[in-house]
Amino acid sequence: MDKLYYYDSYKSSFTAKVIDINVTDEYCEVMLDKTYFYPESGGQPADSGFIDGIKVENVFLKDDKVIHVLKTPPKNDLVSCEIDWKKRFDNMQQHSGQHLLSAVFYKLFNAETDSFSIGDDSSHITLTNSDLSEDNLKEVEIETNRLIYLNLPVVSYFVKNDDLGKLPLRKKPKVDENIRIVEIKDFDYSPCGGTHVKNLGEIGIVKIKKFERTKKGLRIEFVCGFRAIDDYFKKNNYINRLIALLSAKEEEVLEKIDKILDENKELKRELNRMRDNILQYEAEKLIAESINLKKFKMVAKTFDDKDMKELRALSQIITKEKGIICILGSVANCGNIVISRSDDVDIDINSFFKEVLDVIEGNGGGNQKTCQGSGKAEKVGLAIDKAINLISKS
Repeated sequence: MDKLYYYDSYKSSFTAKVIDINVTDEYCEVMLDKTYFYPESGGQPADSGFIDGIKVENVFLKDDKVIHVLKTPPKNDLVSCEIDWKKRFDNMQQHSGQHLLSAVFYKLFNAETDSFSIGDDSSHITLTNSDLSEDNLKEVEIETNRLIYLNLPVVSYFVKNDDLGKLPLRKKPKVDENIRIVEIKDFDYSPCGGTHVKNLGEIGIVKIKKFERTKKGLRIEFVCGFRAIDDYFKKNNYINRLIALLSAKEEEVLEKIDKILDENKELKRELNRMRDNILQYEAEKLIAESINLKKFKMVAKTFDDKDMKELRALSQIITKEKGIICILGSVANCGNIVISRSDDVDIDINSFFKEVLDVIEGNGGGNQKTCQGSGKAEKVGLAIDKAINLISKS
């Protein structure tokens, strides 16, 4: 099989002979006598397209043969093939952009690229040097795009093992034979089997979107070419919408957002204070209405509007008082129940809580002092009655 994508990345239409078809349960694997379809490898996704009008679902290497995955086999021995050019050229821009970006990182800061991948939206490289600063990344980005404007040629060729030592390779080849070099003319030499542009100008632009420090090194997320334009278009729209919403100039947007966030934090603090006051008031009212069982007082109440977090908070306030056991339920969204006691009440709530959970057909748990669970809202009342009965007996 002739792997012609090595020699011409720009060929998107061709004819080929079908030399083998392997039919599986869901797909068929088609082998051609020659192909320009790029199989997924080296961090670059596979090409997509059509073979005799049938969609190519995937392309991969198997025993060094290029396999084209289709849902149905082609009927003809001689087939017309069409590569999705938009996807192919996008991958070319990302891959060539990565070579250039990695080369600049290496030349400026001796940062080697450990891994590379092209994603659906962004591409990533992981650098072995994780000590780089934002200013360093800016310097790399500026230099990378300066080189794009020089429009240096990008060429590829195969070399013999004996000739490798003559080339200033940025990294060692992963194969021992059929070694293909992608060269950015007189600037970078890298072993690579991917598809690339002919000149750096076709990359358009390289934009570093963000970075993070990981255990493996510095992970860089970037976009090239039309992806960078699309990214700029989206972010420009976001900025314009923020300018309109905030009635601010572009340079004032961050300051206004910081102010809004600070105001929001203060409002949340005030809201929490108000909630605490309301819960304190409710707790005092429930304690005043509690049932006196001689050894301790019992508080029992079902709410329509409280979630589990509020039930717990209210229960904690109530049981700060001595000599109280508290049973609170809620039918908001689902059935919630919390049972707790004061420190001086000698009752192990966990010993009977499963019987209460069984009533609401729910799940939960806890300890000797506090238990909580959730189940069917319509059975919360019965569960509270069950809890009252069990506690009264104890």
